[in-house]
Order: sequence, then C-alpha cells, then structure tokens
Amino acid sequence: MADSPVAQVNEEHTNGEREPKRRRSAPPPLDLVPTAPAVPEITIDVSEDGDVLLVVTSGWVKRDTAGFRCSSAALSLASPVFKAILATPIATPLPQPPATDSTFTFACTTPSAEVGKLVPLREPDSDALVIILNIIHFKTLYLPARLAPDKLLHVGTLAAKYQCVDAISRACTPWFDNIYAANLRDDTATMVQAAYHLNDAVFFTRFTNRYILSAPRPLKAGATSQSDDNIAGALRLRHIAAEASLRFDIDLLLELCAAALGKESKHYIDCPPDTDPDPAPAGSDPAVICAVDSQAAPSYLAAMRDAELWPPSAWAKHEIGDVVERIREFRLPEYDDCDKCDFCLPLTEAFEAKLKLVRKLQKDRLWGLCLDCFKARGVFQGTCRVEHVKVGSAAA
Repeated sequence: MADSPVAQVNEEHTNGEREPKRRRSAPPPLDLVPTAPAVPEITIDVSEDGDVLLVVTSGWVKRDTAGFRCSSAALSLASPVFKAILATPIATPLPQPPATDSTFTFACTTPSAEVGKLVPLREPDSDALVIILNIIHFKTLYLPARLAPDKLLHVGTLAAKYQCVDAISRACTPWFDNIYAANLRDDTATMVQAAYHLNDAVFFTRFTNRYILSAPRPLKAGATSQSDDNIAGALRLRHIAAEASLRFDIDLLLELCAAALGKESKHYIDCPPDTDPDPAPAGSDPAVICAVDSQAAPSYLAAMRDAELWPPSAWAKHEIGDVVERIREFRLPEYDDCDKCDFCLPLTEAFEAKLKLVRKLQKDRLWGLCLDCFKARGVFQGTCRVEHVKVGSAAA
C-alpha cells in the first residue's frame, strides 16, 4: 500500500501542511522530448548505403508503417525541408537492428554508435513519397511508366510541401505527356493543379487551354473539389476573356456583311455611292441600283447561320472549342459576283481574307493561362517559358 501514489500523497499531508489548491490543480510540465517512432513493418532500401531511415505512417483508418532507407546527402541536396528536418533533434540516431529479419546492416557493431538517423513522417499517401524518393536518388528504373492523374497531383502536392519541385519536375514530364495524349476531359482540372504544383509551364498552359476550350457554358464556380481558389478564379476570368475574343473574331466577319448592307454602300450601277446617275437618254432604261452587294451579304450570313456561328445566341451554350472548330471548318458559300461593277465592295475576296485572319488569330491565341504571368499576378516582366503575346508588349 505504501508504494501506491494515493498512500504517498496521504503521507505527505500528514507530515506537513496541505499543498495550495492552485499548485495541486496545475497540469504537469510538457514533455518536449519527441516520441519514439513506430517500428516499420517493412523496410525498403531506396539507397543501399543510406544513412537515414524515414519511418512513414500512412492511411487514415488503417495505419501502415514503412521504413525507407535514404541518403541524407541526396535528401538535403534536393529538399531544404528535409535538410532542416535532418538537422533537428526529431531525427534520432538509428537503433542497432537485430541480426535477423532486418534489411539494415551496419559496419559498426557497437549499439551506442550513431550510424544514422531515424525520421518519423506522417503522410496519407506513401506511394507518392516513394516516387519522389526514387527520383531524388536517381532510381528511374523503379518509376512507373504511367501515372494516374490523382496520383500525379499527390506527387506534385507532396513535392511542393517538401520544396523539391526543381529536383523532380523533369522526371514527371512523361507522365504529363501520357495523360495529355489520352485526352480525358474529366481529369483536365486535376492536371492543371498538378502542373501548377510541379511548376511545369508548358503543361500548365496546355491543360488550361484544354480546360477553357472544353469547359461547359456557363462555367462552373470551381475547377475541382480541391481546386485552388486563385487558379479557379483565374480560369473563370480567362473564360470570360475567351468568350469576348470569340465574339471579336465573329464580328470581324460580320462587319463585312454589315458594310455591304449599309446605306454607305448603296449605289447605282457604274456609279459611285452617294452620287446620282446621269439622266438617261430618251427611250433608254432608267438607272438601277446595283444589287450585287445586297445579294452577296445575305448569302454569307446564311452560311454563318447554318454553321451556328450567327446570331450569337446560336452558339451561346456551346463550348468555346466547339465554336473554334466550326470556324476552322467553315466553308465559303459559292456566290457568282460576275455582275459587280467597279464600285461594288470586294466582299468575296475580303470575307475570305478575314476568315484566314480569324483562323490564324485563333491558332496563335493563348486560350489558357501562362504560369509565369499567373504567378506574377499579372504580366511577367521577363521572358515567359511559354511564348505568347502580352498585353503590355502589344500596347507598346
């Protein structure tokens, strides 16, 4: 009974004064010593001569623990976060493992000798961490040929967390390329996030281009359920700008028809506009108004209507990419303007030239976002990794 805590407390009260109430109710001092990491269920040698054991606990419901033997030099060189972790007391000396069923062997046989460090980590997706560790240690042979979009997003998020994007981004290019070639629209927003976290400017632009061109109209509020608010907001603004650019392109075609039907183009045959013809000789036919322009313009409008390019309400609910494709496949109507006079508008030639101009503008246009300009929150003053026309440079 004397060994129990209750007996000891009673003994103290009988031999001395009662402790103050505030002191008795005070919480015990915090234990700042890090808790001993869990023993890994399996151990994987990422680096055969590594001196660091990353003990990773993954999973939300069922927690699995795995150890990854790594090189502290490779981790420190690739990630300043890992470099800081290895320099803190949380990185404890590796214990001497038993001689059986352990993948670790040490040259030193003294249990007290510091032969490495053990670092506990808590990551829900340990597979993404394994991919990053293999890239950092140049174990490209163990990298998968293809990666699912969600998994690539996890890799990018984890790389941004440990600040090792520069070390692994180039190795992720084949995975981006395979996913982009698959052309899965449901994964476009996920890949925008992945390209942003991995700082891949080329695929960030490609996937944002695809997102803008294939997004339903009206555009939804967010890109994905886990979308970054800044990216989602920038995509909404870019979609609005893309609609305005598309209206401008179609207006370039419509203004020719409007000019042909306008009062300024009305004229008599072989007579300039706003000029009355000379009086006709007696017995001859009176001067008539030239109908070439007024008949050609409706034929072009009808062709645009049949292609659902005009009026604007015809393509209001279509995807922007669908409208761009219709302009690309638009065929000029066949109209014989052999009866035109010298004062008729060259509508056939002008419409064809404007159509070529619109197609070129749409081909060269940046429909999506530039990663460098997006991170600069405006126009990047240097040279962007993706070439495009900037508002500042165009105005200059």
